[in-house]
Amino acid sequence: MSIRRISLIDSHPVASFFVLAYAITWSLSAPALFLEESWSAWILIYIGSFGPPVSAALVTWVRGDDLKIWASQIIRWRVGWPWWVAAFGIPLAIVGITTALLVVIGGPVDLAQPAQSPVLIAIVFLFGLTVSGGLNEEPGWRGFAQPYLNDRFSALTASLIIGVIWAGWHLPYFVIPFTPHSSFTFANQLGWFLGIILLSVILGWAYNNTGSVLIVMVLHAMVNTADILLPLAPDQLLIGGVPNETAITTITATQLAVQLLVVIAIVAYSGSKSLARKSIPGRAFLTGNR
Repeated sequence: MSIRRISLIDSHPVASFFVLAYAITWSLSAPALFLEESWSAWILIYIGSFGPPVSAALVTWVRGDDLKIWASQIIRWRVGWPWWVAAFGIPLAIVGITTALLVVIGGPVDLAQPAQSPVLIAIVFLFGLTVSGGLNEEPGWRGFAQPYLNDRFSALTASLIIGVIWAGWHLPYFVIPFTPHSSFTFANQLGWFLGIILLSVILGWAYNNTGSVLIVMVLHAMVNTADILLPLAPDQLLIGGVPNETAITTITATQLAVQLLVVIAIVAYSGSKSLARKSIPGRAFLTGNR
């Protein structure tokens, strides 16, 4: 690596992190676009999804910062029991309130559906914790970008910036024909994009208050897991094999409204400047100069 490139990374660590995260994920996932669905295609996708933590580690190393400090956030579990309750409880509360609202407005839910198997719930959670949003994303987005951006912007603005970049990073999954994202309706796509930005604020709030990547990994995994607990009525979502746009839009809009209320409550309680009741992690947090 040339001295000039090292200097650019040192001067612009966040931009370097974003560019490298995109480059790693997109370049490794791109071949799947030309493959039929198979184990090899999915392996490429999931290996590529580790672009954010790999990028964060590389930028940290090139800058000469302490990799141990950055990595230690992944196992920081002593954050106080209320944060563990929040990490598991907030996603469940969002799904519960969404379900109640859909029942009230006559949305496409069926409360008579059998409950999901605890084994399935555990599998989905562990999958989300490791290779579908947790370990493969959060050490980068929250564990690296958040503290750096906290130094330059209010925590709310920093979280919104990360949310937009984070959403764009997923673009390959919308064009690879066998991924779930590729089958989203327009309402799904718009709702997913806005939902990612709102989720970024919630995750940023949890990280800023704890300095723990582990807690946001759990929160992120629980958000993905809670989605399978929403008792949707299959016969109302697909009519004659065709997605029911009205039903899908109703679900999406309702869930977004609940997420927005959670974000408003967080900002109202903590304030947009820090999203925290104490000093939040900044660049010095990663270098050990605290």
